[in-house]
Amino acid sequence: MAGFDIFGIAPFRGGRGAAKLGLRPLDAALWRDTGPDLAARAAGKAAVFGAHPEALEQIENHAAAAELAALLGAGSTLRDAACAMFEDICILERDRDGRHIFTAGALAYPTDWYLSEKLGAPLAGIHAPVPGYAERLAAGVDHVFDTLTPARMLTRANWNIVESNALRYLPGLRAAARFDHVTRTNAGQTLWLRCERQVLRCLPETRAAVFTIGIYRERLDDLPAPLVRDLAAAVVTLPPAEALRRGTSAYGAILDGYAATR
Repeated sequence: MAGFDIFGIAPFRGGRGAAKLGLRPLDAALWRDTGPDLAARAAGKAAVFGAHPEALEQIENHAAAAELAALLGAGSTLRDAACAMFEDICILERDRDGRHIFTAGALAYPTDWYLSEKLGAPLAGIHAPVPGYAERLAAGVDHVFDTLTPARMLTRANWNIVESNALRYLPGLRAAARFDHVTRTNAGQTLWLRCERQVLRCLPETRAAVFTIGIYRERLDDLPAPLVRDLAAAVVTLPPAEALRRGTSAYGAILDGYAATR
């Protein structure tokens, strides 16, 4: 999962769709993607800060953000760090009760969530929309954050099927409306696999946790046939509540039919 494309990080291989931590150790040299044109993306990152003034107020004098920016050789603010990275940035710090709180973030390329909705929330609040998180994942996630050290980086991946290749994915319609134009004939051209390459690390001085998210997209027609079949199988194995959240009823049968043609 150390790669920087869908083919290297696809977390649904083998047709496994149910959510799980799936964390793996990561070589520190591979913690961020230095391939994209960062200068071209800087304007997009800056625009997001402009759209989220509540984040700007919080990050200009944020110690952990300054440490991250210095680590990147990019100045002293989260804005500096964000414009030096392809990935989006979430910084979490312990409060007086020992909870890990989302204290600052730079979000240019969200997958259906808003920075303003998550800032200030603990881990449980951040992941509240994920069905089964409290029952199946919360204890494991808390343990990972509690035991995270600067000497060890971790990585995992997440996936979604969407109807757009937009880096900034904030759909305003229900799934039935978003996918109503998709058929077995055009599914390969109209459906996109969207994967998040997520990395978790601990800053050595402030001990803040930094969670980064890199977005990668591929049209289904551009995926190898075995990967398409694994994707279709993974959709079938999603728990009902998660399938509902992702709107799979609007495209699941179509995806099955398309996968069979590949």
